[in-house]
Amino acid sequence: MIELIGGWLAAVMIVWIYSFVYKDNVLYRLAEHLFVGTAAGYSIALSLDSLNRTAFGQMVKGVEYWHLIIPILLGLTFFFKYSKKYYWVARYGVGVNVAVGAALALRAAPMANIIKQINAAVLPLWVAGDPLKTFNNWLMILITLGGLTYFIFTFFPKTEGKAGPVRIAYKALVTIGIYGMMVGFGYLFANTIMTRVGFLIGIILQYLQPRFDATLVAMILAIIAIAFAVLKKK
Repeated sequence: MIELIGGWLAAVMIVWIYSFVYKDNVLYRLAEHLFVGTAAGYSIALSLDSLNRTAFGQMVKGVEYWHLIIPILLGLTFFFKYSKKYYWVARYGVGVNVAVGAALALRAAPMANIIKQINAAVLPLWVAGDPLKTFNNWLMILITLGGLTYFIFTFFPKTEGKAGPVRIAYKALVTIGIYGMMVGFGYLFANTIMTRVGFLIGIILQYLQPRFDATLVAMILAIIAIAFAVLKKK
């Protein structure tokens, strides 16, 4: 019975959520409110369980874990923002949280966004016995240099009369960077569309197809709700 009710709810909520693609209606808003309420309740339960396992559950094991009271107290200071008189207390928790987050970001961001990408871009220009790999490395390096050159907006070599070799090389790198970025953006957009289509196919096969009766009922109700919304607007 629980599986039957869950299957019906899943099929009905999916159809009602997708009904927004055509027009906003009362069933879509009902499904949206149910989703937001369920997600909020689940998040609160998950947070309390995590707090119990990682803090209170550890503190009862011995004195060596009592230092965990410090982050608990700092977290409790966040609730002082609801008080007009003691609002300033919440700033201590926010300040520590922002400082720790900034320190972690400064520690991880250069490694992930600079050093790792430089290592990935520094490739051998010649791979013995593998011309395809050699071509790929050259293409990768040229597109990287072209992209960097394109975003140097403060410098462009100027020449009088006939363009010199520096200007020609600069324009060639900029052109390579532009086309390389366009190909990359196109690939990312196509990959995003394919991922969404894959999600949709998975939803249909996992939730809608096994409960065709629930899907049909939900579609009929959604059509009625959309028609009511259109008539109400007119």
